[in-house]
Amino acid sequence: MARRRKIAVSNTPKNDGDSRTTSFLVTSGVISVVAVIFISMSSGYSIGPEEGQIIPNLGGEVYESGTWSDFDLHSMFDRSWEEGEEGKWIYIQILDTDCPYCYTEGDDMTERHTLYGSKATFLSVVVELGISGHEGSEAEIIAFKDKTNYGTNVDDGNGCNSGKNNCQDRPGEVHDWGYVNDLDLTVQNIWDISGTPFNIILKPNGEVAWNQAAHGNNDGQSIDDGLSIYLGA
Repeated sequence: MARRRKIAVSNTPKNDGDSRTTSFLVTSGVISVVAVIFISMSSGYSIGPEEGQIIPNLGGEVYESGTWSDFDLHSMFDRSWEEGEEGKWIYIQILDTDCPYCYTEGDDMTERHTLYGSKATFLSVVVELGISGHEGSEAEIIAFKDKTNYGTNVDDGNGCNSGKNNCQDRPGEVHDWGYVNDLDLTVQNIWDISGTPFNIILKPNGEVAWNQAAHGNNDGQSIDDGLSIYLGA
């Protein structure tokens, strides 16, 4: 858990340059939405988080190999991929660094990467749940991923696992894949995420092959079952 500083808001009116920039961004956003709709209609796929749909795009920043960089999920897709062909799948886990289940599952993620890292690109999307004691930050994301010194082990509100543990003591090894910053919970709305950890498997073309919401209580199928089915042991 990390304590945040309040950001002072300036009352200085925006100039015409700011207005033009805002207009450009709004126009670009509309064009992007239209493009997604066009792709959906022309490809025969629908956009959505359910199995068989193309997952809605997620942008932002990703932390990997010691640096932050721009991230765009849809840019990872191979749109020419067809069923039966070789290709790189994508495994996504949505987590909260203060979630106790996500903390203890760090070891499971290490094992999954050992088994399937050559067949799928792994992504961890970090959210901040609206729960007391869950306050994330970029620094906490880095420490959780890299198992570096951050916080204490005396349940004082500093660190991972609702501030109960130093992030360097997270179970499992250092996670050698990208961590996407989604602390503003974009995926909760566009991917219908109910809690954490939450798992999704994508085909190389971005189609949802396995969504946790369709399994678990419905058929008892776990994410490890799903990974075994689609990627093989």
